[in-house]
Amino acid sequence: MNNLDGKIEVIGKLFSSDFFFEIPDYQRPFAWDESNFQDLIDDLQSAQGGKQYFLGTLVLHKKQEKNLYDVVDGQQRITSLLILIACLRDLITDSEFKTSLQDKILQKENKVDGIPEMPRIAVKDRQIFRELILESGGTQLLRRDDEFPEPHIRYVQAIKVFQKHLGKLNQEELQRTAKFINQNCTIVYLATTTFDDAFKLFTIVNDRGKQLRRIDVLKAQNISPDAIAIPQTRDKVAKQWESMENDIGESEFESILYSMRMILIKEKPQEDLLSEFENRIFKKGLLSRGEKFVDEVKIYCDLYRSIFSDKEFIPKQDKNHLKFKAMIHIMDSEFEASEWRSCLMFFAKKFGTVNFYEFMLDLEKIYLEQWVSTVRKDERFTIYSKLLKLIDECKKSEDVLSQITFNTSKIIAAAKLSKLYGARYVKYFLLRLEVVESENDMYKEINAKSIEHVFPQNPAATSEWRQDPDFDQHKAVVDSIGNLVLLSRSKSSSASNHDFEVKKESYLKERLSDYPRSLQVTTETEWTVKKIKVLTEALAKKIVQNP
Repeated sequence: MNNLDGKIEVIGKLFSSDFFFEIPDYQRPFAWDESNFQDLIDDLQSAQGGKQYFLGTLVLHKKQEKNLYDVVDGQQRITSLLILIACLRDLITDSEFKTSLQDKILQKENKVDGIPEMPRIAVKDRQIFRELILESGGTQLLRRDDEFPEPHIRYVQAIKVFQKHLGKLNQEELQRTAKFINQNCTIVYLATTTFDDAFKLFTIVNDRGKQLRRIDVLKAQNISPDAIAIPQTRDKVAKQWESMENDIGESEFESILYSMRMILIKEKPQEDLLSEFENRIFKKGLLSRGEKFVDEVKIYCDLYRSIFSDKEFIPKQDKNHLKFKAMIHIMDSEFEASEWRSCLMFFAKKFGTVNFYEFMLDLEKIYLEQWVSTVRKDERFTIYSKLLKLIDECKKSEDVLSQITFNTSKIIAAAKLSKLYGARYVKYFLLRLEVVESENDMYKEINAKSIEHVFPQNPAATSEWRQDPDFDQHKAVVDSIGNLVLLSRSKSSSASNHDFEVKKESYLKERLSDYPRSLQVTTETEWTVKKIKVLTEALAKKIVQNP
C-alpha cells in the first residue's frame, strides 16, 4: 500500500492546524444516539487519572490540499469529541481556556498571514453545525428536540448528554477534563493518498461506530469528479442519493441495489456488490457511472416504494387493486428469499401495470414451488435469471406470461403434509388461504401472531376430544392444514386444550379477529378427525387458487 501514513496522536494534536477533516458526501449523516454519547462521556470519566486513553482509529483519505483529510471511517467518534470540546468551551469561564478550546474547534482567520477561517471538521449540515458547535456559546442555546429533523437532532442530543454530565463538575474539574481529553486521549490515524487504499484499510480496521458500507463506496465512486465533473451537479446528485436512502430506509435501499445488480447482469453473483458493479456493469457498459446511474437507482427506488412500501402500484380504480395489496403484503413479509423482487420490479419497469397482477401471481407460484421443494440458492438464481432474460426479450407482457411454467401439484402435495405445522412455509399457506377466502372489498392487513391447533395436540385424558371415534388417528392429522388456524393474539397454553365448545366461545373467537377462513371454525358444532381430513384435502387444492 503506497503513501501510507499512520501514527498515534493525542486529540489536541488532531484538533490543530496540522489536521482539517471533511465528512465526504458518500458518508451517511451523523447517526450516534444518546447511548453512544453516554458511553463516550462515561469512558472518559472512568479513564481520568490514567496516563493515556485510546479512543479508537481514524481511517483517512489525504487530499491534495495541505493538511486536509476526508474521514473514511471514524466520523461518529471524532464529531462527538468536537461537540464535547465545544460543551467544555461554553461551560469553562476562564477566558484563556475558552480561547484555547475555541482554537481546537475553529481556525480563526488571520488576514495578515493569509490564513482563512476553517472548522476543524467540515460536516454536511454546515449551517446548523456552525450555530450549535462552531460558534462560541452555541451549545448554551436553548433548543427543543422537536425544532430539528434528523440528523440535526443528533447534535442537540449530544449536547444535552454532555451538558448533563459536565454540569455536575466545578470549574477546576472542567479544566482538568479538557486537559485530559486534549493531552491524554489518543487516536490512531491511518491515512493514504488514494480512496481505494483508504477503503482497504477500513475493511481491516473498523471503527466501533456506524460503519461504511459497500453501497457508500458505490455512492462515492458515482459522485466523484471523475464521474460527475460539475460540482453543482455532484452536490445535487449526492443530496438525491441521501434523500432516497432516508426515504426508503437503509436496509431496503441496500436491497434495491442488490436487485438492480441482478436485473442488469441477469446471472448469479460472482463477487461482492461493489466488484459486481465495477467489473460486470460499469466496465461492460451496461450502465454509465455518475448521474445516469443515480437516475436509474431512483427509478427502482420509486418502483420499490410503489410496489412494496405503499402497495399502490396497481391503481385504485383497477379491479385487482385490493387483491394486489393483500397478496404483496404476505409475499413481502413471509417470503424468505428476495430474488423474486428483482423480477417483479423489472416487469413493472418494462410493462407498467399491464398484466402486472397476473405476473405477480405466477411469480408467487414459482417461488412456492421452489420453497416446498427446498431448491438451493444456485438453482433459484438460475430460474430467476432466465425469467429476467425472458422479460428483457419479450415485447409484450402477454408474451412473458405465455412462457412461464410452474408445477402446482408440488404445492398442493406440500399443503397435504400431515406434519405441515413444522414446515417453514406453513404460516404463508395459512395467510394465503385467508386472502383467498376474503371478499377483498376493503384492505385488511393480516399480521397473525401465532398458529393454533383446533384439535389439541395433547388433549387431557378426561377431555371430550378423546371420545372421537377416530382418535387413534389423531396424531396423523393434528398438524395438518385442516386443523390449523391463525390467531391475531398470542396463544394461551392453558386454554388451548379446552373442549371444543368452550375453546371456540371463550378462546378462539376473541383471538381470530376478522380472519375469514379461520373464523369458519367458530361456525362448526363439532371438530373431529374426520372433518380435519376432509378440510385438509379441500384447503390443499384451494392453496393454489388465485384471489
